[in-house]
Amino acid sequence: MIMEIRRLKHQDIDRLRWDQTVHAAPGPNLYARSWYLDAVCPDWEALASPDYSYVMPLAPRKRFTIPYLYQPLLSQQHGILSAQKIEWETVQAFLECIPQKYRLIEITLNERNPVGDLQGITFHTTLRTDLSHGYDQISASYNDNTKRNLKKADTATLTYETGIPAGQFLSLLMEDEGAGSRILLKKSNRKPLLRLINALMIHQAGEISGIRNSDGTLLSAALFARQENMHFFLAPASAHAGRESRAMFMLIDRYIHLHAGSRAMLDFEGSDIPDVARFYRGFGAAEFVYPSFRLNRLPFPLKNLADRRIR
Repeated sequence: MIMEIRRLKHQDIDRLRWDQTVHAAPGPNLYARSWYLDAVCPDWEALASPDYSYVMPLAPRKRFTIPYLYQPLLSQQHGILSAQKIEWETVQAFLECIPQKYRLIEITLNERNPVGDLQGITFHTTLRTDLSHGYDQISASYNDNTKRNLKKADTATLTYETGIPAGQFLSLLMEDEGAGSRILLKKSNRKPLLRLINALMIHQAGEISGIRNSDGTLLSAALFARQENMHFFLAPASAHAGRESRAMFMLIDRYIHLHAGSRAMLDFEGSDIPDVARFYRGFGAAEFVYPSFRLNRLPFPLKNLADRRIR
């Protein structure tokens, strides 16, 4: 398939046509909405066909004066989006059109981007629970460990709550000892995280839900996002007392209960980490696979150092 592909700087992107294409594309495309990209990478660029029937976001950065492409915060899948079927030759053409100035490329594509035998491809797993069934049917698919931990949570006096203030969520992230929370609180990620939370609330596309104990202390909370047929478990956080009381098990179970029968999926946003994947599978989640692309065009000796990732 021969196609003209244009490289668009941020200020040259027709946002109306962009969002029309992204909205029409099947699958989880919330990450590529223009307002979502504005939040997590304000200077994002793009590749697009002249009529915007095929589009692909690019997130640029510089380090040590070296331009590179990265995958922005809380943006699981990007790649090429289109209402039309995407062939692997189209994926190849878009990747070849990435400007040469980007000496290191570490980006994800999406599950509707066939990659054929392209070089530099790695596959990743995300897990999703089907919310189209009734709660009784969904909860029956939980594994024994999840059911056991939900019983423990039920013995405590815990309350599920929506509309948790962003400030309380951030404070809980600071209490959390997990690697994910430490990543979210990195200096380079704090502003994008705050912008994203604000954007999700403005566009009525997200919420922060949590679990409190009997004295009102927030034990566990999570940032959720949603589009028409997909909910996203973007960022969880738990205090030590929340882990002890199994509050996160209750939080996810209550969210599933609220949205059961909605003809949607709950995407847990991963994971390639076995212990994390095991936790999500406990809620009856099934695996879905998507590719990522990495290309290192750095000169020696930076080429070898970049294997440690420079982001």
